[in-house]
Amino acid sequence: PHQLRLIIDPASLGFATTAELQGQPLPWIGQERAQAAAQFGLNLQQPDYHLFVLGEVGSGRASLLRQAMHEAAAQRPVPPDLCYLHNFDHPERPRALRLPAGQGRQLRQGMGNVARNLQADIPKRLASPDFKAEAGRLQQQWQAQESAAFAQLDEFAKARQFNLTREGGQMVFTLTGARGQPLTEAEARALPPERRAEIDLAEQALRAEIGRFLDTMRPLERARDEALAALRRHTIKPLVEQGLDGLRQGLRKQIKDGAKLSQWLERVERALLEHIDLFEPLHDQEPDSDAEADRKDALDDLLARCQVNLVVDNDGRTAAPVVVEDHPTARTLFGSIEHGLDSDTVQSDHTGILAGSLLKAHGGFILLHLQDVAAEEGLWPRLRRFLRCGRLQIEEGAGGGGPAAHGPGAPAALLPEPVDVEVKIVLIGSVEEYYALQEADPDAARRFRAKVDFVER
Repeated sequence: PHQLRLIIDPASLGFATTAELQGQPLPWIGQERAQAAAQFGLNLQQPDYHLFVLGEVGSGRASLLRQAMHEAAAQRPVPPDLCYLHNFDHPERPRALRLPAGQGRQLRQGMGNVARNLQADIPKRLASPDFKAEAGRLQQQWQAQESAAFAQLDEFAKARQFNLTREGGQMVFTLTGARGQPLTEAEARALPPERRAEIDLAEQALRAEIGRFLDTMRPLERARDEALAALRRHTIKPLVEQGLDGLRQGLRKQIKDGAKLSQWLERVERALLEHIDLFEPLHDQEPDSDAEADRKDALDDLLARCQVNLVVDNDGRTAAPVVVEDHPTARTLFGSIEHGLDSDTVQSDHTGILAGSLLKAHGGFILLHLQDVAAEEGLWPRLRRFLRCGRLQIEEGAGGGGPAAHGPGAPAALLPEPVDVEVKIVLIGSVEEYYALQEADPDAARRFRAKVDFVER
């Protein structure tokens, strides 16, 4: 009987209870060849050496590969953040920006602080005594020119027995009598025909003179408005520059997309200075009036264009990412674009762009099951195209990203800038699925060159 019983000394096991074994690395018992193949594929820094893991359910294929992916990711650097920015020249094509890990969050928070500070500081600066005094001086210059020109027009009208007034921005003239009193319509009709003909000629001459007066004043009004706008820009520009320069100073590390960021910040500065009037409340309107509500909506829209959409945030990471996508769809894998409904119009902008698993796994690894990918119609062909070019384009309507608008009145579809993605894909399937895929798509073998074969026993 003693030969049929195996007795093990507990002291020889190296642990007191099995609770101490939790969190320990899983052993590749009997899978030495699969282990070597996994390490080869995960550590090879060459394109098209993605891993195809062959094994039956229960062989440890998913658990062991996740462990190996984390070990390989620990040897890789932390990838950059990914942001999407409004494109001021082509709003339907948001710009992609990569920043060192952590600086995407810094840029997003910094732009939010700039927007809040400007909303508080610009009205104060425009209400300062220095600005009001200079604006009043420009207004007085124009008023003096306008008054002198109107005085000449008024003399012209009086010489032809017309009284000229301005009511609600309109020129109104009335015929006067010998003593300067306004004539009624009945009195005017009672005048002799010769006098009425003279009045008609005088009225035509006055109308022509009023036209010349308006033609003279329009350029002067434009010059006044341009001078006031230039004064506003000159007054507010230091505030805007101070806020954006603080951002530039905080992001002075070596940035691959530094030129792109500088160009975007310059466009932000120009847009803010071109719309300074939106920061100033309408003094002649009630706070709850429609005009004031429209101004606030326009200001919100301007500040939204200056927001930073941080779609991949790698702040706090110490290694490359490892993503396990258990529910792969076009939306979850490639990203999507959320839509907002404004009345009956479907609208989308750069703030609605969402990253998928492939973008989040940039610089690291992603684990997929072939059965899940094949179950989603059209997903494998799109994944194959991505593997061929290595660039990812987030598309509207992918996987139900939002309602689509069609017709001549529909807004232009959003086309975010494509980005290069470096990711190692680990695809898990059975032996039958592997060879069925090779037969159906011979190009798959060219992309998944690292074969990790788990033995059955």
